[in-house]
Formats: sequence, structure tokens, C-alpha cells
Amino acid sequence: MKAIVSIENLVSQFVLSFWTPVFVGIFLAIVFYALRPRNKALFDAAAKMPLRED
Repeated sequence: MKAIVSIENLVSQFVLSFWTPVFVGIFLAIVFYALRPRNKALFDAAAKMPLRED
């Protein structure tokens, strides 16, 4: 039995082969940015912002 080439199969393969690694890379970049020690003071200030009285 021959495999039928369809648009759904082509799109599925494209998504799996291209977009998944792109989004994993974006996710890892965001995690790396958030966990850098240089950004700790910035995130601490942002966390205290709702409790600050103006």
C-alpha cells in the first residue's frame, strides 16, 4: 500500500521539523535571561512594585 501525500502530512512534518526547535530555543533563551544573576535586582524591584505605596 502506497502512502498518500497530503497537505496535512506536509504541514505536520514542517511544524515538527522547523517550529518545534525554534520554540524550544526561544523558551531556553527566556529561561536563561530570567535566571541571569545580573537581572536579580531588576526582578526583585518588579516583585515589590504592587506593595509599594506612592
